[in-house]
Amino acid sequence: MTGKQIFSADWPVPRNIHASVTTKVGGISEPPYKSFNLANHVGDTPLAVARNKEILQGLLPSQISCQWLDQEHGTKVVTIESAGSSIKADGLVTQEPNLACCILTADCLPILFSNQSGTEVAAAHGGWRGLYAGIVENILHEMQSRPEEIVAWLGPAIGPCHYQVGIEIREAFLDKCVTDEERVVVGQCFTESDFEKKVQFNLYAYTKLRLTSLGVADIHGGHYCTYCAGDNFYSYRRDGKTGRMASIIFMAEMD
Repeated sequence: MTGKQIFSADWPVPRNIHASVTTKVGGISEPPYKSFNLANHVGDTPLAVARNKEILQGLLPSQISCQWLDQEHGTKVVTIESAGSSIKADGLVTQEPNLACCILTADCLPILFSNQSGTEVAAAHGGWRGLYAGIVENILHEMQSRPEEIVAWLGPAIGPCHYQVGIEIREAFLDKCVTDEERVVVGQCFTESDFEKKVQFNLYAYTKLRLTSLGVADIHGGHYCTYCAGDNFYSYRRDGKTGRMASIIFMAEMD
């Protein structure tokens, strides 16, 4: 993957579904955003971000329109029928072809969705706050497809090897559990840390657990760590002031 500007998701979806993630290479941003930063909110120059988005558009089919978000670590999900200015939300759903749902991340988990018939796609921004508050639930509620018809892909995020959170966050997740059995399973998504009052949180494991509990069984991805893969991915936890990658999903028109 090293040197690539963009790579495709590896998951079993209809051939009209296209999902991909940008890397940090191949753009024009100067350090500390070097070089393919696609976020306007991190301090990069607007001209650099605009040029990087033009480069991204050139990597996509010419008919694709991108819808961007002003993400808030919340649970708002919006169904879109066309692309426009940035929307304050953390999830997008569409049944329209050639309309790309775009998520920006640099450690949080991008979650991409398609139905098995290739007529609906969605994308969610999955930080711990959004996962705790119900972003996955809201995406599935907004989609027209039944959970058992949905395929999910987990994009690059910070791995449990480097994602430390306060023990109060673990307790908050455990307090949401309804049964003792659920507490045990959720508790396994957290492991002890070498730092006092901290635990390691496995975003991938918890998201898979949430999806499965809601009826989505066809789950793929979850193999990256943005913190470890510094040549390819931005990581806020690693670098502080840094850029953002884009996770993109769209449907081509059916043949």
